[in-house]
Amino acid sequence: MRLPSLLLLGSILSGTSISNGFAIEPKSLIGRTPSNYRHKFLNQKRFDVKEVSRSSNAHPVSSSSDRFTRLSGGAKAKSDAINGEAEKKPPTLIKEMIAEFIGTFLIVQIGCGTVCSAIFKSAQTGLWQIAAVWSIAVTLAISTTAAISGAHLNPAITVALALLRGFAWGKVLPFFVAQLGGAVAAAGVNMVLFQEAITSFEATNNIVRGTAESIQSASAFGEYWSVASWPAAFTAEAYGTAVLAFVIFALTNPKNETTARYPFLVPPLIGATVGALISVIAPLTQAGFNPARDFGPRIVALLCGWKSIAMQGWWVYVVAPVIGAVLGGFVAEKVLYSSDD
Repeated sequence: MRLPSLLLLGSILSGTSISNGFAIEPKSLIGRTPSNYRHKFLNQKRFDVKEVSRSSNAHPVSSSSDRFTRLSGGAKAKSDAINGEAEKKPPTLIKEMIAEFIGTFLIVQIGCGTVCSAIFKSAQTGLWQIAAVWSIAVTLAISTTAAISGAHLNPAITVALALLRGFAWGKVLPFFVAQLGGAVAAAGVNMVLFQEAITSFEATNNIVRGTAESIQSASAFGEYWSVASWPAAFTAEAYGTAVLAFVIFALTNPKNETTARYPFLVPPLIGATVGALISVIAPLTQAGFNPARDFGPRIVALLCGWKSIAMQGWWVYVVAPVIGAVLGGFVAEKVLYSSDD
């Protein structure tokens, strides 16, 4: 007899329901001694069924090797194995800070690195190529750090999570430090990698570093708006960050059954959102959406000779994203997925 037929017969005999091809343990049997049949067949590979909503349509989630992507503020990791296995200890604050440092480093080094290659080496063709690389960078950063720190990787998102999802305020400043440190380190690496190309670019274009014209080279590090006024730039940055935060909060909300079933979609969808927003907002403000991504490289530019030009308009790229992230997160968390539904 084939195994699927055995599973079906066994489920009928033991009272186990079948959903999506996997045996699902009903609540009425929790804690009972498994039958010989279930011990032989069903316990060979166990599945943890996580209820996403009050719907009875349970879905299988694979065993302890798979975990939901966590972006809700600090990993509260538990073993996905069932039947009373001990919980794993949550990561320490130091480890979370290391994860935030590494994740932000990856975003800034790869993302700003492609801007450097475009400006100083003419390596990219069109804005979309740059946006695509940013998408990849964000996806990689989230995928590699979310299980440890929740992959905030952005001070604006950290503030929004603290206000809307109860992320511990005591961790906010340490996360800021880690994110900014990662951004500074990444910008330092880019400066070393592209030092000769930057010098050649400035010489070819008669640019004296630190003068107004040196914005052309400084823009590979910090960001500068091309719109007529700071209010227009502020609006663009706040709006872009609001959209990004809305997507992040919506994708990671436990009521979102699509991403609860398929959590592997979360990182690439957030990455794709960043790429799409860059394609729209970058011609206006260079599309920051992240205070660490902007301010960290500005510090490096300041230290490397761009003087006051390095800090021109910095506050727009710090304040606007924080406001936008809170507004976008609020719409997702308190309106679209409000708890009174």
